[in-house]
Amino acid sequence: MRSYLVLTPPGGPDRDHRSTLVLPDGFSWTALFFPWIWLIWHRLWLAGIVVLFGQIGSGLLTSLPGFELGGFLCAFAINLLVALEGRHYRSEALIRRGWTVETVITAPDLATAEEIYFSHLPQPDEQQLPAPSAWTKQAKPSTSGWQGPGIGLFDYQGGR
Repeated sequence: MRSYLVLTPPGGPDRDHRSTLVLPDGFSWTALFFPWIWLIWHRLWLAGIVVLFGQIGSGLLTSLPGFELGGFLCAFAINLLVALEGRHYRSEALIRRGWTVETVITAPDLATAEEIYFSHLPQPDEQQLPAPSAWTKQAKPSTSGWQGPGIGLFDYQGGR
C-alpha cells in the first residue's frame, strides 16, 4: 500500500475537480535514474539545476585518479536522495505556492486513490428537466432568421 496526497489549487478546486492533484508519496524509479530531468519536469527549477551541477561535479570527480569510487558514490547518493525525497519536495513546493493538502489516502494504486477521494465528495443536486409539453408552451416563435423555403444555403428575406 502506498500513500497519496490530495492537493487542491489556490482558491479552491474548480467545479469538476480537474485541477485537483493526487500525488503518490514515496520512492520514484524515474527520479533515481534521471534525477535532474525529473526535478525540472516537475518544475522544481532550482533543485534541478543544483542536482545537475552536483552530477557534473561528481562526474569530474570520477575522472581524477584515485577518486573514481568517491565520484560514483557521490553521484549515486544524489540520485538516491532525489528518488527518496523528490516527491515530498514537490508536494512541499506546491504547498508553498498556495496549494492545500486536503487529505492523505492509503491505496494500492493511483486509480483506487482517486476513486476513494472522489467518491466521498458531495454530489451535485440533479435538477429535473421540464416535461416536453411544458417547454414547448414556453417557446416563442422566432422573428428573425430563416422563415421559410429558400434557394441556397442561407435565406436573407429577399435582401440580396
